[in-house]
Amino acid sequence: MTKSVDKVYKVIQEEYGDEWTDTKTIANVAGLSRNVISIYLSQLYKEGKLVKKNGRPVLWKIAKNDVPFQNLIGHSGSLKDIVKKCQESIVYPPNGFPLIITGPSGVGKSFLAKDIYNEAKKMKVISDDAKFVTLNAADYANNPELLSSVLFGYKKGAFTGANEDTLGLIDQADNGYFFLDEVHRLPKESQEKLFSLLDLGKFYPLGENENAHQVNVRFIFATTEDLDNFLLKTFVRRVPLHVSLPAFKDRPLTERLALITNAFKEEAIRIDRRFYITNKVIEELTKNDASGNVGAMQNEVKLLCASAYTENHQDKDIHIGSSSENDNYIIIDKDTDINDHSGSVDAEADLIEELHFALKESTSKKDTISNQILLLMKFLRKLDYLMDENLVQSISYKLRIGIESILNKRYGLKLQLSDADIKQISFGLSLYYFTDRKKVNMTELNSDFEELYPRAMYVYKQLLREISDDEGFEEFNIPWLVLLFKDRIKKIESIQYTGIILAHGDSTATSIQSVVNNLCGNYIFEAFDMPIDISIHEINNYVQKYIRQQKDRDHKGIFVLFDMGSLTQMFSEIKKYSNCELLVINNVTTATALDVGIRIQRNDGFKEITRAANKFGEACGTQYYEGLSDNSNIVVSCMSGVGLSEEIKRMMLESLSNKFEIITMDYKDLKQTLENHEQKFFDKTKFVVTTTDIDTNLDIDIINIYDIMEKNGYARFEKLLLNSGEQKPNIEALMNKILKFFTIEGIKDRLQFLNPDVVIDEVQLITQRYQEYYDISLDGKTKLNLYMHLSLMIERMLVNSRKQENPSVSFEGDKEKEFYSVSKTIFKGIELKYNFQVNDYEISLMYQLLHFYI
Repeated sequence: MTKSVDKVYKVIQEEYGDEWTDTKTIANVAGLSRNVISIYLSQLYKEGKLVKKNGRPVLWKIAKNDVPFQNLIGHSGSLKDIVKKCQESIVYPPNGFPLIITGPSGVGKSFLAKDIYNEAKKMKVISDDAKFVTLNAADYANNPELLSSVLFGYKKGAFTGANEDTLGLIDQADNGYFFLDEVHRLPKESQEKLFSLLDLGKFYPLGENENAHQVNVRFIFATTEDLDNFLLKTFVRRVPLHVSLPAFKDRPLTERLALITNAFKEEAIRIDRRFYITNKVIEELTKNDASGNVGAMQNEVKLLCASAYTENHQDKDIHIGSSSENDNYIIIDKDTDINDHSGSVDAEADLIEELHFALKESTSKKDTISNQILLLMKFLRKLDYLMDENLVQSISYKLRIGIESILNKRYGLKLQLSDADIKQISFGLSLYYFTDRKKVNMTELNSDFEELYPRAMYVYKQLLREISDDEGFEEFNIPWLVLLFKDRIKKIESIQYTGIILAHGDSTATSIQSVVNNLCGNYIFEAFDMPIDISIHEINNYVQKYIRQQKDRDHKGIFVLFDMGSLTQMFSEIKKYSNCELLVINNVTTATALDVGIRIQRNDGFKEITRAANKFGEACGTQYYEGLSDNSNIVVSCMSGVGLSEEIKRMMLESLSNKFEIITMDYKDLKQTLENHEQKFFDKTKFVVTTTDIDTNLDIDIINIYDIMEKNGYARFEKLLLNSGEQKPNIEALMNKILKFFTIEGIKDRLQFLNPDVVIDEVQLITQRYQEYYDISLDGKTKLNLYMHLSLMIERMLVNSRKQENPSVSFEGDKEKEFYSVSKTIFKGIELKYNFQVNDYEISLMYQLLHFYI
């Protein structure tokens, strides 16, 4: 359907032809108001269809020439600066200048080169019969001599087979354009010949040394590569202009849609059919990021059309995509108008500024939602001429999906929107692509809306992110929130608490959220699905960010429901950045969340909701006090991860009398907890076990697990546990378990045959016999070294048992001889068990380890 702006252009064309005409006269003839006609004339001027003469009054007339590069999609949008530079390369006297086009494969470098040639003919700087000669240097990459002869021609007898003088492509392009693609594949010798030609306008064919060929050729080069890496600097310096075409995925949405529409139109012309393409297909094509860029997208379109045509080749109308009744179709045939609306129009920016001012006035007066709706509808009616059916349909499709998946399913908001409502909102959203957003300041209006409708704004932004990830789309389109939610805004804003559900897994939290919000019929809870290995600090980043987005206006309290972890840590972390009443509930279920959700919706008091939550029993667990724990506790936190902390906790629980709670913490969380809390927070903490040293100003004992292996460290560890009421045999049992664990961890990747869990018992027995014989007590570090050495020695003896090697070692002195005799007796058990003999050298190594103690 012809747009109003096109009708205005036709009126001027038919009534005034080549004459200057003022705005008022055009408005009278077209039967439109002066304000509306001014917008249309501004748009036609921006598109290059009208020229303007400033004065009183301003005069207009039809532009004599067509819009430059009008066949190039994006000529007035993302490629506007490129088009300007290309025009300069065409008209600059006396014969223009060469240029290099760069960009990824398939972005349209060849198309732009041909467009430059056509524009040059249109501008009469070259003759109508001037040639456009092309060569892809890659075709001759492996034969530079042949390439040189093709480019520059050759003299008879220049090489075997040169039977006559032959003109090269450069000669053929005389007085026209020569397009050299993949120029980076050009050998250096050919580059040198070319820049000589660029300097002097003449060259020598192969085999010619006397008579140079004089030519007047305009050069266009293209490459996908970095110029500095492949071309001689002397060559690049002779090509003054460099333009770079953007990848398909980096083009504005309107241009991507225009390119897609154009690809379907070409297929419609090719097979003389009309296509009905679903929005889903169009949506997927706009996201195409294949390395082939525009070319890859065009091939995909061709394949879609071929597949659909094969199935329905007798039909005049061919459908592409799902046949679901809910799908909206875009219709494209050979007569479809390919619009490029990527340019901006000043009038729209002015009108949007007026809209913002009116909305601010409306909100300050606390007008009804109905008044704001009428204001927005009136505004959209003024800009009806900008309606792009294809773009609006594409946005409508994404809007419907977002409403279903975000608003309905996730937040429980069932909106009563007609098809007309959806189209109206989509049209409003589409204006983002037509307006010079630099001229529109959205900050104040957004701030007002955030203040008035904080909860509705939060949900609306989630929806906008589903529709587009373009930078600025969310901020620019805030006004249409009123058209979307209408009177439902009051219900959304009636919730005076903040509810959050946190759970590990891909969809645990959001599943509970969906059920509760839908049963309540309102946005009660936000939910965050979290990875299994996430830390308490990272979890609280989610919570903190969300709470800050919920303004403090009428904010009565926060309810955080999560599936597993430390209630105390969660409570303490949130309390740092919120002064609101806070209840944290552990082991969340759908039932507990629903109960809390219903009470939130009823606007029950905070204490009333807290008392009700406590009735769920110990299986649930709630926290509304501050502190690491209500029980005496030991904290275990290992830098290497929660897994090691849990192992140490297991060993403590198995060995000690369980008079205190063992709390494991992520190392980062421990450091942050120590930094951000006062001494009182740790009143019931006996000490902290870590795998590294931590500096803190608090009066709290922190012991490194590796220090326990040494005599002084073990004495300190033992004293801390004894002072806490623990028994000495239990402490020794714990130490043996720790040594055994660290030995197994140290040797399991180094033993190839023996089972670490089995061999550790053997080495502990051997060590114990040495201690008993010599009446010594080895510290943990020495035991650990001994355990490691003995484990590896047993496997070494087992592997080398057949070699019968026994390096000669002398044991001198009574002490050494006694050790040798004792060792032979102690090792007798493993020698019989594994059928090998511990040689003298290995016994000498054992002596080196133990001689300080005996």
